[in-house]
Amino acid sequence: MNTNINEIAFDIFGDYFGRRREKFGSVRENLMKARIYVPMERWLSTAAFYSIIGVIVALFMYLLMKVMLSVIQKSGFLSSFGLMDVILVLAGISIAFFSVFFSFYFLPQIKAWERRGKIEELLPYAIGYISSMASIGVIPYEIFKKLSGMGENYGEVSNEAKPIVRDVELLGFDFITALRNLATVTASPQMRSFMQGAVTTTLSGGEMGSYFINAAKMYMEERRRKYGDFITMLGLFAELYVVGLVAGPLLIVVVMSIMCFLGSASLATLAAIVYIIIPLGSTGFIFLIGMQS
Repeated sequence: MNTNINEIAFDIFGDYFGRRREKFGSVRENLMKARIYVPMERWLSTAAFYSIIGVIVALFMYLLMKVMLSVIQKSGFLSSFGLMDVILVLAGISIAFFSVFFSFYFLPQIKAWERRGKIEELLPYAIGYISSMASIGVIPYEIFKKLSGMGENYGEVSNEAKPIVRDVELLGFDFITALRNLATVTASPQMRSFMQGAVTTTLSGGEMGSYFINAAKMYMEERRRKYGDFITMLGLFAELYVVGLVAGPLLIVVVMSIMCFLGSASLATLAAIVYIIIPLGSTGFIFLIGMQS
């Protein structure tokens, strides 16, 4: 069913988006980085098609609601339909169309961002594996071929290495060209820098194995520095949390309780502190820590 819908959407909108490939080049780039193997024209055609369906559904729901209200109020449908309804209908269909379309538009970017995080989380360890293999004399292509089959250990980094094997063994590219291709479409800037460094080292006459060993040392040192900064930041957040959401609110709650007992304060204020301010503050700290990790 989905395939049929995609074909219908592409037949309707494919030419329109095909003539605007340059304008939507970022969508194509994000689709490749997210490993969503759908042509840009077909993806945006599907987005436009589902956006129109969203408009129809929104219009139908509003008209159904108006009919039900007119029946309940025992008034004519047309007589109850005024200028405000026209404005609401136009606003509703606009929101429905653009919300659905931009959900499709930005989904590849979000997926690429997720893949970037997964790649960079394990990249230093994968580079360590690459350097250890290079130190015992394994040729670079064989290293990446072995890495591509170690998804259980290196996750998205292994998946990122699979196009190198495909380009060499199926498409007939040489290893350096395969590295360049990967550097072009990878979702991770760190992975791109690593690939470009390997290509530059080879073309300048250097040893790729030595580059891998030096890169492993550099990335692991960067990883240790990042963890050190993160631990320092957690210490700062912990102090702020204790002062701002433990000691401070506890003192306020005690004072407010006494004031409520004496009749000079409201229980609503105390309830707001306990049930709204403290939970929202804790949620905010969790969100900030999650953004930094």
